Amino acid sequence: MLLTGASGVGKSTLIRGALEHYGSGLVVLAPGTDEDMSYVGLLDNPAFKFRGFDDIEWQATDKNSKATGHSDMIKWLRERYAEVKSDVDAGKPPRYAVLGVDTLSAVGRLAYNATLARFNLTEPPPAIGSSGAPFYSYLRIILESGVRVMRGLRGLGVHWIVASHPTEAETTAIQQTANAPSGSKIMPDLPGGFKNQLPSFFTTVLDVNIGQKGVHYVRWGGDQKRVTKSRLGDLGGDGKIDLPANAKLAWELLSGRVEVAMARLVNGK
Repeated sequence: MLLTGASGVGKSTLIRGALEHYGSGLVVLAPGTDEDMSYVGLLDNPAFKFRGFDDIEWQATDKNSKATGHSDMIKWLRERYAEVKSDVDAGKPPRYAVLGVDTLSAVGRLAYNATLARFNLTEPPPAIGSSGAPFYSYLRIILESGVRVMRGLRGLGVHWIVASHPTEAETTAIQQTANAPSGSKIMPDLPGGFKNQLPSFFTTVLDVNIGQKGVHYVRWGGDQKRVTKSRLGDLGGDGKIDLPANAKLAWELLSGRVEVAMARLVNGK
């Protein structure tokens, strides 16, 4: 599940609710541990592993500093992948039921830092030109390498829930819809063209927001400008689902809607 929305709308709350519901999990925190206060009460629980990643000592203007946050994240995730694979190979359920990423937007910035460091640049080159092609190709490779390990964990039976801040981006012709304002769409905030590819990795993409009466909700349809979808079909309501304030109850309401939609497909209805 991919959750997009501004800070404070409830993305971390849904990840926390999933952790509480399933009882175990991993959480990638970025930048650093800025997001850890959303998980107070779970941080010291041995059933959960939290790890923050950042490039605190890296400076683009200092050629001797190194941007290692993204590679550190990949190393940590690969270690967790090996643990889960050993469980699955032994016929056991994964020891971590959930992989939460809070936020992928910041993970994208770490990939950006790594790319700037790789090319010894203090700012990105123009996208069009001889210097731009290798830079943005490398950036995409870096981004994909991290997401690939996350998808690998999902393939072992781990629930993959990703939070990302949104950004308004120009659309391609294939992304245009009849009711959307031409030329732009609200996308996950990631550098390069990867923001367009990311939603395709998820069964459910939700826009998280707060209504006029202060009620948090997730939108799975009804707004052509925002990237939302449910491959499982109708999740009920008018394209959005109001959420209770309690994190676990919010997750259970949302996941219950998803499970009903899945059962409907399985039963051919």
